[in-house]
Order: sequence, then C-alpha cells, then structure tokens
Amino acid sequence: MALARCICWTLLAGVGFALFAGPAPGQTPPLPKKDSSAVEKVIGYRDAPKGIPATELKEAKEHFAKFAKYYAEVVAHPSVYKTPQEFKLDSPGTLHLSIDGPNGILQDIARFTLEAAPGATRPTPEHAVYIRELGAALDAAFKELIEKHPDPIVRVNAARVLSIVCRSGSAAHYPTLTELIGNANTRTEIKYYSLQGAANLLAAYDADWLKTRNHVAQTEEPNLVGELVKVLDAGVNDPARLVAGLPENKVAKAAEDQLAVVALVRRQAIKALAQFRYVSSADASGQVIYPVHTLARVALSDPALVPAPGPADTAEAVIGICNMAPVQVKGVRIAPLKYNADAALEAVTAGLITFASPRAADAFDRRLPWRSYSLRIAVAVRNWRPLFDPDFDVAKPNAYDAARVPVSVEEFYKDTIPKVLAPMDRVDATGKPDIGAKVDIEGLRSRLAALRANPNRSTTLLPGVTATSIEFGPKQK
Repeated sequence: MALARCICWTLLAGVGFALFAGPAPGQTPPLPKKDSSAVEKVIGYRDAPKGIPATELKEAKEHFAKFAKYYAEVVAHPSVYKTPQEFKLDSPGTLHLSIDGPNGILQDIARFTLEAAPGATRPTPEHAVYIRELGAALDAAFKELIEKHPDPIVRVNAARVLSIVCRSGSAAHYPTLTELIGNANTRTEIKYYSLQGAANLLAAYDADWLKTRNHVAQTEEPNLVGELVKVLDAGVNDPARLVAGLPENKVAKAAEDQLAVVALVRRQAIKALAQFRYVSSADASGQVIYPVHTLARVALSDPALVPAPGPADTAEAVIGICNMAPVQVKGVRIAPLKYNADAALEAVTAGLITFASPRAADAFDRRLPWRSYSLRIAVAVRNWRPLFDPDFDVAKPNAYDAARVPVSVEEFYKDTIPKVLAPMDRVDATGKPDIGAKVDIEGLRSRLAALRANPNRSTTLLPGVTATSIEFGPKQK
C-alpha cells in the first residue's frame, strides 16, 4: 500500500511539473511575466525632474522596448478578451486582464503617459525625450499586433490601446495612424479607433514648443502632420475611404445599415480633423489642403455629403472651425493669412442652427448630450477670438490684441453663449432640463440671414482661393 501511495504521489508530481512545463494543446498559455526592473526604470524616467540624460538614452530605449513588449503581450493574451468585463474594486495599481475599468489595461498604461499642455508645470521640455521614446516603443509593439496578429479581437484591442497612448503626442504615431487610416484594407473598426488616436495625437502639444500652438513634429517634420491631416480630410470628404465593403466603393449606393456605420465613423473623422489647429496644411508633395473648408462643408450641410450631416456632425465641425487659426506655419515662423472671417462665421452659424434646432424644439430631447456639447462649443467660440492675433501666446490665453478680432466674431461670442448655449446647460431643482430656458434659435437664423444678405458678402474662406468656396451645388446622385 505504501509503495502504491508513493507511486501515486510521484505520478501526481510528474503531472504537476508537466503542467508548469508548458500548456497542452488547446489550453490557455501562462500570462507574460512583467519585467519589474524595466517598469521601475520607466517610472524613474517619467518622474525625473530633468528628463533622460543623453548618456542613458541607449539604455532607456532598451527598457522602453521591454516595457512595451510586456503590455503588447498582455493585450494579445487570450485571457484578456475572454475575461468578463465587469467592474472590480481593487487597490490602485492592480492590473486586471481587461481593457476597460478602473484597473484595466487602458487605465494602467495611461499612468505612464505624459501629456504636455501650455502653462502646465509638468511635463517640461526636459520630458520631450521621454514622450518621444516611450511613444516610439509602444507604437512599434502595438503596430505589429494591429497589422500581424491573426485574431481580429486582439488587433482591435491593440488599436484601442494605441489610441490612448497617442495622447502623449509622440511623433512616432503619425506615420502609423496615417497608414492605418489611409489603407483601404484596414478593418473599419480598427480605423475607428485609429481616428480616435488621430484626434488625441493632434490635440497634444509639443513639449519642446509649449508657447506655440504647433502640433508635435510640426516644427521639425511638418510632412508627418500634413500627411495625417490629408488622410483625415479625404475621409471626411469621401467616407467610402473609411468604411470597407460599400457597393462599388460608393456611399450613395450603401444600404441603410451601412449608412449608419458610415455616419458613425465619419463623425470620428470630423472630430479628429477638428483637432488640427490651422486653416490650411500641406502634404509631403507641397499640395495645400484646406481642412477648414472641409469642416465648413459639414457645418453648412453640403448636399454632396452622404449621409447628410446631423447635429453631432455639425457640432464637431463648429468646434473645429473655431479651433483653426488663420495663419500659415513654417517651422517656428507664423504669418497671418487673408481670411474671410464672415464666411467662416456663416459656416459656424449654420452648423450651430443644425445642432441646436432639436434641443430648441424639445427641452427633453435625448438624442445628444446637449449640456456637454454646449459647453464644448462655448469654450471653442470663446477661444476662437485670440486666434485672429498672429502673435497670440497660447501660454497666456487672456492676452491678445482684441483689435484684431473681427467685430462679427466678437458679437457672435457675446450674443450666442448666453442666448443659445447657456440655456442648454440649465437644469431645474430636480436636475431635469429647465423648460423656461429658451434656446434662441430664431436669433441664430436672423444672424445667418443677415450674413447672407450682406451686399459685400464673399463666399470664399480664403480670398482668391476658389477651392475654399462655401457655395455648394445640388446633391450629387
């Protein structure tokens, strides 16, 4: 009996060692092991007051690569997309095998992302190397998953993580997103998250140039920014580029359910393009692109756009037009452009009418989060005025030459916020929309009619540039 028991325990021990030796076919492989040393190093680089010393850059790149490899392996692990995505309450720093949640992968990796902002005490220009190199390592690791992993779920999750990582503004993300968005073979859901990444990337500020509105890489590698803006602009103008599988690659022939997908993805493209900070751009060949005109098409509901822009589309377009400064940027040199502020204001007013009309008609309309949208638009309209001053210092948002702000824009700001946008934000004692706060939609319509009745009205956003005309023809068939 003793001999039998001994043999039995020996066999069980053998089985145990066999289990730890590697997974049997069909079993889930073990989780990747975190390189604690690399993580500690990355935290040290993140928190270093003076950034990464040049003498340690080579070693830092190696640690960043290990750090990125670990997170990419976690995202690719079967347990991540097989784990129920329910809420779990744990101590901070506990990494769950899920993408979302307070301790999920997105939240965990965001702890290492530094986001530069004008006027912020941290990060400083000394952290630009950290932002650049960590971004490059993460971009390489997740790009490989997106492009080569055989499981579609892993590729989509990798795109989601990359979109969050792009908040840092590392220049390494520009060519990756440009390729993913511009490639006709990229799956639509991956393009959707790549568009979110593009919005985050363009919204980022350059830690090296925090007194300007320049995008990361715009000063030293403007082609990177220009090429991304080009594919975003093309996607808004022709959303067939964004959604695969449309009949004859034409949106006009899409089925109703396909149009719903087109509208969703195009809206994200509009939102991404709206993060670009200048009225014009140029691609690598030097061809000039006018993203402000593309957003004006949306705001004015150009009949050629299919599907027709809805309230959310025009709201994003209005925010984008107000975000675009009428200056030309070449390196660190900024030169003012001839800009038709009244034509831009006409587009903004028309877009705001399309946006606000459902809410003006019904205070209890639930199609959009009206309060958050109204706040975002109000901030955009307020921040539009300083952009007409070519010497505007973004680190001093309230210091600008008010004499350079067009009178029509200043009046629009003073009139529209209290009469149109503020009423959307008002609630009664129960937290419900205040039905007594009327949205002055008729005032907006009167303003638009006056702009169009002006005998000196010009219909080009940039005088002399016919490509920026806001006179649109009939709907294309």
